Amino acid sequence: MNPTALRDRLRNPGPSRPGRLRAVTVRRIAAALLLGAAVVLLIVGREGERYDLIVVAAHDLRPGVVLTDGDLRLARLPAGADLAGTIGDPAVAVGGRLTGAVHAGEVLTGSRLLSSRLPSALTGDGSARLVPVRPADPAVAGLLRAGDVVDVVDEEARVLAADAVVAVPAAAPSRSMTGAGADASAPVLLAIGRGPAHRVAAAGLANALTLVLH
Repeated sequence: MNPTALRDRLRNPGPSRPGRLRAVTVRRIAAALLLGAAVVLLIVGREGERYDLIVVAAHDLRPGVVLTDGDLRLARLPAGADLAGTIGDPAVAVGGRLTGAVHAGEVLTGSRLLSSRLPSALTGDGSARLVPVRPADPAVAGLLRAGDVVDVVDEEARVLAADAVVAVPAAAPSRSMTGAGADASAPVLLAIGRGPAHRVAAAGLANALTLVLH
């Protein structure tokens, strides 16, 4: 070896193998610590997320059905993403009657349940009442949906109530009720102002009434 090169090498021997191993070990320990810190932050962040529990339909539900525990389940909603009228306790909804069809997983709100406030909410009339009406034409009952607007007409074509709102459509007849003994038509629950509601209720005692869809 050249004497000059040998002298330079002796003066600057370069990093030793143990030194390189220590450097690699330090880097690995630092990487492991950073990974551990990231995992801890992720777990803490998830635990810090807040959720509200809301009631949703456990399966498809028909209009007019009376809700049971098996019809409902709880779902999580991120806190702050409030939906107006949501229900947080299934016990509040159990026993309530649905005013319209609800699909599986759909959020259940107070406006979907029959209550004393429903006629006023549907018509904008604080004196409105709910009146069951049996349509003269059974086919009409099957066409109606919650929220439809109808006029109620008697046998002499007199308008007993205008702009009545369908609160609960007629329930589909069960298999046990089909056949010759079945009712000609199922009742429809209408939200009607107080005065017309009384006329419709009285007239419906003796005759089936005609519903004219808007």
